[in-house]
Amino acid sequence: MVLLEATGLSFSYTREDGTAYPVLKDFSLSLDEGESLVILGPSGCGKSTLLKILGGFLRSRTGEVLYRGRRVEKPFRRGQMVFQDPQQLLPWLTVEENMIFPERRGRVPKAARDSLLEKVGIEEFRESYTHQLSGGMKQRAALARALFALPELLFMDEPFVSLDAPSRQELQEMVLKLWKDEGLSLLFVTHDVGEALFLADRILIMGRDYSFTYMANPLPYPRERWSESFLREEIRIHSLLEASRSSR
Repeated sequence: MVLLEATGLSFSYTREDGTAYPVLKDFSLSLDEGESLVILGPSGCGKSTLLKILGGFLRSRTGEVLYRGRRVEKPFRRGQMVFQDPQQLLPWLTVEENMIFPERRGRVPKAARDSLLEKVGIEEFRESYTHQLSGGMKQRAALARALFALPELLFMDEPFVSLDAPSRQELQEMVLKLWKDEGLSLLFVTHDVGEALFLADRILIMGRDYSFTYMANPLPYPRERWSESFLREEIRIHSLLEASRSSR
């Protein structure tokens, strides 16, 4: 069943000289329940803008976004966003307080808090403040806060882009496990081909010329990053990305 659908989306930013800079033109998307769709493309092609429109943070100039048949006009609780900015947490709150914000601690059973902190691997840091955390721990805390809302859909905007390779791979594996265990749907933006192949059921490749192409991920689970089939798919997608890099 279709969970999220977008049709005819167009969006432009305004330059300093007052002229319009379009980033999306007549864009359409459909996401099924339980699907993991990764949005891949070069910098400047509109990936993050698209995600913000789908999540209700921006309004498109044309077209519409529907979540379970209802028009999305603002952020909604069942669709939670995890941004790439590690400063998205409130610095005056602990990890646990950030997770349950704006609920009061006493209203959330301790067992529920413990379970969620354990799922994202940050239970030992529950009383820590953000300045005491590494980038990877901050993103785990941000993910815990998103999961606390019991979402059906996670929007993730390059959440691991600033992390070192081992931390990034560890968090990719955690997201994949949460997606399967929690029955989530996932919209994940990245410019990393390996990340897209590891996480996606289906990949959307966006180009700077407003083009967009969908492709099914042929790799079965579990996925081995250094297998011949994985590396072959990486090469194929890199070639598609090169074709999409034409300037506007």
